[in-house]
Amino acid sequence: MGFWSTLFGKGKEAATPSPAPVRELSPRWGEIEVQGESFRRDAVRRLFDELGLPAGGVTQQTAHLEPEPSNPYDRNAVKVVIRGWHIGYVPNEISAEVATVLGGGQGVAPVRVWADPKDGTWRARATLFPSVVEPDRDFAQEQRAEVYVPDEPDFIPPTTLAVSDPTDLRSLESTRMRIKGIGNYVGWNERRAVGGTEYVLVREPDNSHDPCAVLVLSNGRKVGYVSAARAKILAPLFDTIASAGYVVGGTGPSDESVQLWVDIPKADVLRAFVKSRCS
Repeated sequence: MGFWSTLFGKGKEAATPSPAPVRELSPRWGEIEVQGESFRRDAVRRLFDELGLPAGGVTQQTAHLEPEPSNPYDRNAVKVVIRGWHIGYVPNEISAEVATVLGGGQGVAPVRVWADPKDGTWRARATLFPSVVEPDRDFAQEQRAEVYVPDEPDFIPPTTLAVSDPTDLRSLESTRMRIKGIGNYVGWNERRAVGGTEYVLVREPDNSHDPCAVLVLSNGRKVGYVSAARAKILAPLFDTIASAGYVVGGTGPSDESVQLWVDIPKADVLRAFVKSRCS
């Protein structure tokens, strides 16, 4: 059995019985992007078939979080299961913390799942504790209607910030993640013009909602934030370097989505980079 099949498995799985009660988790980590959906395509397809969305869409569900201590690659692995379908894992950067909170039992959390079988290949993104509860969408119904009109402004006055001599992190191994809160800073019809392949991350320690906040700039314009869970990891490392900003890669909207995506350096790689800078 190969690495990915061993790690991610296949098919529908019943919730694992546990003597501990099922806990309703709080959004203490902010939004969490589920990992491994691309290795669970069949489970995603079956989930959406079961929901009556064979052409894909967006759905708000309740996810069961189940520790998987027998996982050979991460003893703190936590599975994300929706309606019995195992669709991915909690990111390994926070899996130990989540597993500790679960205490060997199971937890439940709200989850938003986007999935699209374009070109015959199911693509999916699942977000635990979504900051914005979007209405469910049926892509087949939207295709029949031909036009989808989002409940967002077309244009938003830009908020700009000049950053001098930022540190370039584009050579570091990274994970592509969705920029959060773009609807507050970039209008619907501006996203293709604003999104690009280069972004700048800037610490925002005075943020009244999150002292670990990391904002994202595109050509000097604020376009959103790194997720709270990832910012919690980045903040102390960025504060150690104490640069005005950090250049990273990313991408703008595609035919599949109008979201903006940013390449976040992996935690262990960034720690090694910080250590080399400070030694």
